[in-house]
Amino acid sequence: MTSAPEADRAAAGERTDGVKGPYGVQGTDGVDRFDGVDGSDGSDGTDGVEGVDEAEGIDGAVGVEGIDGADVLARTVNEDDKRLRGPFWKLWTATFVASWGDGLRLAALPLTAALFTRDPMLLSLVTFAGQLPWVIAGTFAGAFVDRHDQQRVMFWSDASRASIAGLFTLALATGHGHIALLLVFALVMGVVETLRDSAALAVLPRLVAAPALDKANSLLQGGAMLCVELAGPPLAALLLVSGTSLPYALDALTFVLSALLLARLAGAVPRPAARAAATSLLADAGEGIRWLWRHRLLRAVCALVGAFNFALSAVVSVAVLYAYEVLGVDSVGYGLLMSVIAVGGVFGVLVTPVLTRSLGRTRALLLCCGLAPVAFAVAGSTSQPLPAAAVLSVVGMALAVITVVTTSLRQVLVPGELLGRVGSSYRLVAVGMSPLGALAGGATASLAGLRAPFYLAAAVLGAAWALSLPALSSSESSDRNSPADGMPRRPNSPTTEGTS
Repeated sequence: MTSAPEADRAAAGERTDGVKGPYGVQGTDGVDRFDGVDGSDGSDGTDGVEGVDEAEGIDGAVGVEGIDGADVLARTVNEDDKRLRGPFWKLWTATFVASWGDGLRLAALPLTAALFTRDPMLLSLVTFAGQLPWVIAGTFAGAFVDRHDQQRVMFWSDASRASIAGLFTLALATGHGHIALLLVFALVMGVVETLRDSAALAVLPRLVAAPALDKANSLLQGGAMLCVELAGPPLAALLLVSGTSLPYALDALTFVLSALLLARLAGAVPRPAARAAATSLLADAGEGIRWLWRHRLLRAVCALVGAFNFALSAVVSVAVLYAYEVLGVDSVGYGLLMSVIAVGGVFGVLVTPVLTRSLGRTRALLLCCGLAPVAFAVAGSTSQPLPAAAVLSVVGMALAVITVVTTSLRQVLVPGELLGRVGSSYRLVAVGMSPLGALAGGATASLAGLRAPFYLAAAVLGAAWALSLPALSSSESSDRNSPADGMPRRPNSPTTEGTS
């Protein structure tokens, strides 16, 4: 058992991330591994950790008593563990191709909706419909993923999305487009996406060694952001000039190609450990929610990211009308505006490793969530496209850093056999706040004008940032002292949550 001073220094320690990947970020930075766990000083790395299975055999690993969820096990990591091998690159390629379709569809939906209506509330419903599935189906999707072959779940998800997008393309091409059809399309695609994303989150730690998770996540996130945020908006705007159905036809094609690429992963993904006993889908979903609630750090991160997504969706839900009527640009100008914002996101992916190495994950998260409210307020105050794009690019950077950091955190902190359902429970709150933000943004714009959602976003995120400081600051002290190369990960630990 370590001394109290040691515990103070180790509170909320972080795992090492070597980075360049989506969500947990890239860089070498640690993540709080075991929540509220008493660590025995280790000599051979096999010392027991109270409340958790023994730390497995790493020479010289030292368990440090953590405060509020933060045991750090220091070890030297074999450089070979950081390499990304063939199966990862197959996953990356499939994700990159599918992201092209996502970028086209997500950018085209609000532009297509604007052809049918200029009512801010109706436009916000398109965003709401696409994000609602994480609220109504997210936790069950995660539980389903934990029960099945995750490679096959991804394959059939993309095959299904190809079929749905193809049918939607046919409807538009034959003149049957309507705002109600857009809402149904966005909702159904969102439901399938919950399965695909939950499977991708759970499968990555089985393809990549723990020290390389940040790098892998950064590469996945960077590729997706390049397609969805940077290339998607201007390309969708140009395609819509030629024909309303063109973006969705290409969307369907990308999912066909992605499904074919994912088929090549068959046999390359290690199967999850056999389940000890049969349980219901509802019971599995409840287990994920309880695990997340007991983990103090992830619970605080989840709430803060939920506020960020609420604020972002409040703005995005009226972004088309804001661009047209406040900034005075056309559809192509809107696409270019979104691309400039995406440049901030790409920059965020690139600097995440530097931020996490120098500041630690929690400080990087707090920094980004602190800058975003200022950017929202400035954007709401200007009528010039360039200043608006400049400050909103800060939001894009913050989004990228937050996504990478929080993804890696979940993959390192959550036991492998629970990753699907805990990850989905996390997204139930974090992403589930997005449709509420979309509705709030549309209602606020209808009542107080198109600038009002930006001020609402600044106020909500600013308040959430201030409220999260105590919980996240308690884990900062060990961020700077965390080992650079990572810590052992127990993919099948029975539990790692602390007693918050």
